[in-house]
Formats: sequence, structure tokens, C-alpha cells
Amino acid sequence: MISFIVATTGRPTVYATLASIERWDGDEIIVAGRINSINDARVRYVPLEPGNDWGHTERNIVTRMARGRYIAHIDDDDVYAPGARAVMADAIERTPGLPVMFRMRYANGAILWREQVVQCGNVGTPMVLLPNAPDKIGKFGSFYGGDSMFMETMKWQPSEVVWRSEVTVLVRPR
Repeated sequence: MISFIVATTGRPTVYATLASIERWDGDEIIVAGRINSINDARVRYVPLEPGNDWGHTERNIVTRMARGRYIAHIDDDDVYAPGARAVMADAIERTPGLPVMFRMRYANGAILWREQVVQCGNVGTPMVLLPNAPDKIGKFGSFYGGDSMFMETMKWQPSEVVWRSEVTVLVRPR
């Protein structure tokens, strides 16, 4: 039901990222980028040369390949918080067909989002769970802040975005 997309440059932290994904029946994991080896039968690997833009090129390519009803992106140096998949399932059940913005926590304790608004510095790639509606999905930019561009270019109205207070992603945990 959810396509989890991981763009990677081959950092060793990608294995912790993959281990943190609680895959339920019907879910898929797509890893895009360059990685030395992947011995995980749960993963569909799409080898791509680095776009040198924080994984945005890779995400734009593989998002179109997603087969799940929903799409979730996570960076290769982040992990899902325990229970994140159940929180996502609850959001899907309660607000079907709508994009959901969760929260993410940095290692220093800072939490995003601060305000219920899509803007650079307030939202990040791993926070959003989107219905797989290709005509409504945005495009990642090729610059720092390209993840907020992805959300800014979605075709859902701002009033349709569901804001949830649960932290689902831990950013660069140590």
C-alpha cells in the first residue's frame, strides 16, 4: 500500500534507514542511487548515477515507478521512529486520498514543522505521506530546499494538507 522511496549516494547509514522501515503486506521499498551491495529481498534497487542535488533527481525518476497507493520518501541518513508505519496507516484510514504532513525530529531535539505551512525550513522530504496520484505529485528541485519545492508544487490545495503532530522520522540520529 505504501511505496517507501530511499534516495542514496551509498552512505553506510542507508542500512539503518532500511532497517527502520516497518514494511507491511503490500508495501514496497525502492532504493535509488548508488550502493555497493544490497541483500534485502524487500528492496527494489534502481541503480542511478548521483544527480548531485541531495537525491532530488533520483526521487523524481523513481517516484514515477512507485506501485503503492501512497508514497513516502526518506533520506539515506534518517530513520523512521518506532511505530511510524502504524501512524501512517491511521492517517490513511482517517484522511484517505489526502497528503499528510507528519513531524520530524533532529538529533539536537529541534522538531519540524513549527507552523502548519509548506515553506523551506519548515518542511522536509521525510515528513510527507502522499497518495500516489501522478497528476498531483510535485517535482523536486535541483537545489537546497528542493524538497520544499516538491511540496510547494503539489496540486493539492493547502487546505487539503493534513497536519499531524506525530514524529515519524528521526533526522540523522546518532
